[in-house]
Amino acid sequence: MQKSYLSFDLGAASWRAFLGHERNEDFHLEEIFREENKVIKRRGGLFWDIERIFEGMKFVLKSVADRGIKPAAIGIDSWSVDYGLLDRGGALLEAPRCYRDPRNQGMMGRLSEMIDLKELFLRTGLLAEEITTLCQLLAAQVNTPQVLAQADCLLFIPDLLRFWLCKKRATDITLATTSQVYNILHAGWDTDLLSRLGLPSHILPEILHGSQVLAPLSEEIQMETGAGPVPVTTGASHDTAAAFSTVPGDGSNAIVSSGTWSMLGIHMDKPIFFDSTRHDRFGYEGNPDGTVRLLCNIPGMWILEQCRSSWKKQEISCPYDSLMSDAQEATHFDSIIDPYFPAFSFPEEMTEAIKNCCRETGQTEPGTPAEFTRAILRGLADTYAKAIREIEDITNKKIKRLHIIGGGSQNMLLN
Repeated sequence: MQKSYLSFDLGAASWRAFLGHERNEDFHLEEIFREENKVIKRRGGLFWDIERIFEGMKFVLKSVADRGIKPAAIGIDSWSVDYGLLDRGGALLEAPRCYRDPRNQGMMGRLSEMIDLKELFLRTGLLAEEITTLCQLLAAQVNTPQVLAQADCLLFIPDLLRFWLCKKRATDITLATTSQVYNILHAGWDTDLLSRLGLPSHILPEILHGSQVLAPLSEEIQMETGAGPVPVTTGASHDTAAAFSTVPGDGSNAIVSSGTWSMLGIHMDKPIFFDSTRHDRFGYEGNPDGTVRLLCNIPGMWILEQCRSSWKKQEISCPYDSLMSDAQEATHFDSIIDPYFPAFSFPEEMTEAIKNCCRETGQTEPGTPAEFTRAILRGLADTYAKAIREIEDITNKKIKRLHIIGGGSQNMLLN
């Protein structure tokens, strides 16, 4: 007998659906759907078109049912920190905002005035960044207090989609631990922290651990798609946790999940707290089995994708393969960017931000797409090397191997 499993993998640039087919000792993946995912700019904010994604998911469910396939389970993973707010009736109060929403700017400074950032790190295992759920909630408190006041439940992106599929509200540990609202020492939501910041804690959902069946598809979704009572599951709903779980961790293996973001780190049994002023890019995130990942978030291929978007507007053709080939040939160009350069976080124009970075650091500005690409990839590689040295310093262990996973694993020039 063959079993099939349906997974939805949501990324910031695109989202995909896969069927995993298991027969005896064989297992293979079949990509059955792919669609662009992009941020919508309206009313001065950046929002995810979550309802379009959900309509696409229902289309996939119907397509699978039409093939006579009854999945044994459905799983969903996505990026973390972004969320939707539901009212008491379960209605979405506004589309989920993107972590790059301009209203988040300045929230880290506001947060530092309310709580010592070293204490915040010791409580949550995460460094203060303006993209975290905590900073986004502070931004909502300042900019849209009426929406926050109406909220009855906060659900992260996979949680919201699962709720629409099966009517059950919950999250899992892999999402909770990325929020900066979770106390890593007490293993639960940090309601005391929220109280100190004047933020509501009643909106936080139940946290599930490990792989669990949440509920079957609702009768409404079953009728609409013909899919039947397929179980909707939780587990590693944060895409980085899901990706890292594929790689064995013995303390000497580092992993980089290379994509829109480059997430570089190692598996650990439990946190080792360190001087966060020395290692100011590192934090901890949870795994489904109760272990943690020591992780460095590095702005990844998003920088290059923003450049490609600019070139597309200028009608400059930059197919990915030829861009990499041209960049490999551009050995004359040796400028290198720092992916953490502040202007890269909320750029009006990424190519101009990169030129500004080179000017400020006394380097030659890139002029061609190949030169931009080379500067970006050299910057990422250099940052990976520095992060590995810091992991060795924090853990007092030698890293012997680097596993590269994700879409960027196919970028041979970067690797």
